[in-house]
Amino acid sequence: MPEIKCEYGHTLRIGTDEWVSQLSLDQLRYARQQMAEKIDKAEQGPRRTVWLVDDGISVAGFYREDAFAEAADHLLRIYKDVFLREAKDFGGSPGSVHEFKQSIPHIEPRRVTQFEYDTEWFPTKPE
Repeated sequence: MPEIKCEYGHTLRIGTDEWVSQLSLDQLRYARQQMAEKIDKAEQGPRRTVWLVDDGISVAGFYREDAFAEAADHLLRIYKDVFLREAKDFGGSPGSVHEFKQSIPHIEPRRVTQFEYDTEWFPTKPE
């Protein structure tokens, strides 16, 4: 959510749609140009890997590019319990092999831009 700061230092948090609705046509054109340049720069930049540990239902954890060993440890901690539960319920019916594979914990590498890595996945915490 964008923050707008006035000349007196007061801060207002405003939703993107609300903010955009208050811009003039020239401001909208300028914002579009600036955003397009920023998107292009981010997409042309380096990519990083985020390791997602999926427990078969949701993402149970995500790890930085160099923390793949921690991701593997997380997977090992959750794998056996889920595997035993799913194997017990496995019926062998059509489509069940695919469902079984989807329900087993696994690690999925996600390639993201450096911008996404720094702002969405692992943002620096303000001090």
